[in-house]
Amino acid sequence: MTTEKTARRALGRTTDAQAVMADLERYCQLALEWGASAAAIIPASDVIIDERVRLKCTVPRCLRAGETPNCPPYAPDLDLVRRAVSRFSWAILIRCDVKPIEDYAPGGKSKAEQRRVLSFHRQSSEVVCALERQAYKDGYHLAVGFGGGSCKDYLCQGLICQYLDSGRCRFPHRARPAMEAVGIDVIALINKVGWEAYALLDDLSQVPCAVTVGIVFVC
Repeated sequence: MTTEKTARRALGRTTDAQAVMADLERYCQLALEWGASAAAIIPASDVIIDERVRLKCTVPRCLRAGETPNCPPYAPDLDLVRRAVSRFSWAILIRCDVKPIEDYAPGGKSKAEQRRVLSFHRQSSEVVCALERQAYKDGYHLAVGFGGGSCKDYLCQGLICQYLDSGRCRFPHRARPAMEAVGIDVIALINKVGWEAYALLDDLSQVPCAVTVGIVFVC
């Protein structure tokens, strides 16, 4: 991934509202250049932290629950996330479309199909990481991002989590909790920006799209 060159700023320096909005618009454009299908500027106040979202990681139980430090029960505490999000003003929401939809549906898949599914999660995660890094370089020292899917799948290809085994993550700068793992109601956000998501169950010919979603809190 390449980044657009801008004048380097000192970390934590306050910028005016116009400069912040210009940066946010630039991050949306960069997200598209780096592979996102869509990107939107959202007020951080639109982000809802809901215990029911976290509960869905274990009821019914996700196969990755308890298998990475970024998944429940090890993911950041919801009250901490809620307080932290309340301190932000703006975020960038990104979407990566999954095509064909059949690749993303649950159930038995060939290894080739599994690799394609993981590539979509990896792509959205890489966009999130790159945007967070760019925002940090631009002086937003508290920028933080969350992706979609389990880091064990898209980074470690399903291998036993080395961090839980030895305390040393294989990808410490790229691994992120999924939005759902920290209680973010992704569907509520999707609906607010006019995007759509559907249950990938039963007759997929009736499902118009499948997506993976990530977010970067900027300032």
